[in-house]
Amino acid sequence: MINISTAKIILSLTMLTYTSYLDVKYREVDPKIWLFFGILGSILTAFEVLSKNHMLTIIAVNIVLGFLIGIISYYFGLFGGADFLCLFVLSIIHPYPPTKPLYYIGPIYPFILTIVVNSLLLSLIIPIVNLAKNIRNYQHMLKLRAPLKYKLIYLFIGYPVSIEKYFNMEFAYPLTIFELYKDKLVVKYRLTFDINEEHEKHQKKLKELISKGVLRKDNVIWVTQGIPLLVFITLGYTISLILGDILMYTLLTRTL
Repeated sequence: MINISTAKIILSLTMLTYTSYLDVKYREVDPKIWLFFGILGSILTAFEVLSKNHMLTIIAVNIVLGFLIGIISYYFGLFGGADFLCLFVLSIIHPYPPTKPLYYIGPIYPFILTIVVNSLLLSLIIPIVNLAKNIRNYQHMLKLRAPLKYKLIYLFIGYPVSIEKYFNMEFAYPLTIFELYKDKLVVKYRLTFDINEEHEKHQKKLKELISKGVLRKDNVIWVTQGIPLLVFITLGYTISLILGDILMYTLLTRTL
């Protein structure tokens, strides 16, 4: 018979796999899905408390900590709304580590913090890939007339594409914004975007500028891709189960 810890892992992997698929395909997840898995996780945690008599204080602290980590990460733009809800539900399902991984810190150390650290470390692959692309296409960076600070940040968060190629992209947001003022084309540069922006509006605006003859389809713009962070949370969760928190384990063992 499957024990509660194993059932929790299966529940978490099911939730993460399904929501990662939705994040990749649509970049959004219905909040009702988090509610469903949150209720199931709460039931399993309640049974675990009754069967193993775990300390309620530790559980409460870790769930609150999971909520705070999620909300702070959302506030600083590290995670989106769905990512915040995912972390909160995971903190309910796993208020303490469900397994003893290779790099085990201890039962009191918040498991949700391990997931967050591993997920963020894995997500660094995106800026590294962008940097590699931009080094290979350095001529586009040389032609960019943005301030130096923007150029340096663009190396990691964006990449150049032709407007024609951008028209065929999904979940891509322009970092270079074109405006027409008194028949003069003005270029604005930005470092962030709102996940609720509709990229179709940006594409429609570019098509209008092309139809007016002030832009061409082969003109290059800089874009950034909306990242499906739930995929990285899923990978971070899996690594947390097997390896644990390598970074914190190393820091703590060296300090001690």
